[in-house]
Amino acid sequence: MSKLLGLIVSFFILTALIAGCSGASGNNQPTESDLAPSASSPSPSGSAQTADTSADEESTAAAAAAWPRTITDGAGHDVVLEEQPKRVAVLHPLYLDYFFALDTPPIASGSAASALAEYATLKPYADTAEVIDLGSGRELNLEKIIETNPDVIVTFKGHIDALYDELSKIAPVVQINYADTWEEATMLSAQIVGKEELAEQYIKETKENIEKSRQQLGALKDKTFALLRVGDDGTFHAQGTNNTTYYNETTGFGLLVPKGYPADNDVLSVEALSDMNPDYIIFQHDIAVAKAAVKQNESLAVWQSLEAVKNNHVLYFDNSLNTGSVLAVRLAANHFMELAADQ
Repeated sequence: MSKLLGLIVSFFILTALIAGCSGASGNNQPTESDLAPSASSPSPSGSAQTADTSADEESTAAAAAAWPRTITDGAGHDVVLEEQPKRVAVLHPLYLDYFFALDTPPIASGSAASALAEYATLKPYADTAEVIDLGSGRELNLEKIIETNPDVIVTFKGHIDALYDELSKIAPVVQINYADTWEEATMLSAQIVGKEELAEQYIKETKENIEKSRQQLGALKDKTFALLRVGDDGTFHAQGTNNTTYYNETTGFGLLVPKGYPADNDVLSVEALSDMNPDYIIFQHDIAVAKAAVKQNESLAVWQSLEAVKNNHVLYFDNSLNTGSVLAVRLAANHFMELAADQ
């Protein structure tokens, strides 16, 4: 997974920035009016309402006591957050995944509009919040970022080195390391907004989903899977076993690797793919682009000879799953459970 994230920087992130979604306000703390009994309420003395109100007050007090806090980000910076951030701006849409999962939709994101419209990981959140589009993450617009009045700015390590000081004048800047696992990235995101307990539960559920899908895929344990992407010229690229959890038998889905499938990203000719002859081919890319690349080769005898092609086992997963985020992992688990159910 860690190398997958590094791969994204050079191959996916910087060439096809994903976009964000909309979501409801991330401020879920109860207000004073929520805590106070109404005028028509019975006397709280000795009642269950007293216990409920006290519990709410204790929860609010505990949340307030957690701030200010200092967190160490992926770039090794100690970042001080004076108060719980309510306005989170992410400069790359990858991090929309994490904050939507933590029930704290960002108020702004790079490429927000296209992500909302196109990416499968974010479709469940598409109509749940307003997310300001900050434009391309490759050409950051400081004025637009200032206009969003963020409490904290989040991006990936190495993205804003030249602008770090300028951005830090706008709001505290937290950088997440692409080398982090999805669990680590989820927990750091949770520390930013004070949602550690929710993150722990979400991680637990996600790991259970992975385990469940791995067990259901048991019937396919002897079948090989080739995970591919598509180059700018329509060529096929192996994702590489080192760059995805899909082949990991402990923390991932335990897919069986085809003979000759590379450890790292590499261009594959159709002939090389034929030598592997996988039982399943998964294109994890822009689906229209992947299908166009397949169409270029579908008349070739060598393509038609592939077991995956003859058995209609060519699958298309959305490009957003390449982020390796917590939502991408959960969506992949769903795909594999659906695949197992169809067998």
